[in-house]
Amino acid sequence: MSTPRTYSTARLILKGVIIAVLATAAGIWSARLVLQRPAVEDELSATRFPVARDVQPFELVDHNNAVFDNAALQQRWSFVFFGYTYCPDVCPTTLSVLNSIAQRLQDVDEDIRFVMVTVDPQRDTPERLAEFVTYFNGDFLGVTGSDEGLQQLTRQLGILYQRVEQEPGSGNYLMDHTAAVFLFDPDGRYHAVFSPPLSAEKIAIDFRKMLQDTQ
Repeated sequence: MSTPRTYSTARLILKGVIIAVLATAAGIWSARLVLQRPAVEDELSATRFPVARDVQPFELVDHNNAVFDNAALQQRWSFVFFGYTYCPDVCPTTLSVLNSIAQRLQDVDEDIRFVMVTVDPQRDTPERLAEFVTYFNGDFLGVTGSDEGLQQLTRQLGILYQRVEQEPGSGNYLMDHTAAVFLFDPDGRYHAVFSPPLSAEKIAIDFRKMLQDTQ
């Protein structure tokens, strides 16, 4: 008959064997995940989803007073940035980068559009947006709308924005906001995101690679 000490030792050995087997299995599973990842993902500076994400219904208006909704994202690739016209630094810089991207992709045989959606709809009218975005590129599109319409889009994309008062009661404020650039495919799906710092060269290269993968 086994003594209590012998029985305890046997249990410890058995536990060790089980742990070793589980660790080996976990290692094999992790290795498979790494090996099964598309190689192109490692070459991109963008974050691209393995499967593009559908966008739930939303409705805004562009600077031409036309409806900007899910249908407006279809039939073309869309680079979308969320900012506002009173932005002192990040937004003008980002629009300049987007203009450089547009220049770099002129030879691409695809319909590509660049859009800035305002996170400050109280001040950014279609007229003001038209003047602002077309200063950087005449083909750029500005989009505004109601708070509700804006939240319909921003919430599902994880975009954050917040009003920051400069002086209490002065009415002067800035907007803290997500500064990434979002890419939507011709099916109107959320395809990838480019996080700051933004490089026109890298984004243009990434986009060309993603085009190759979709052909």
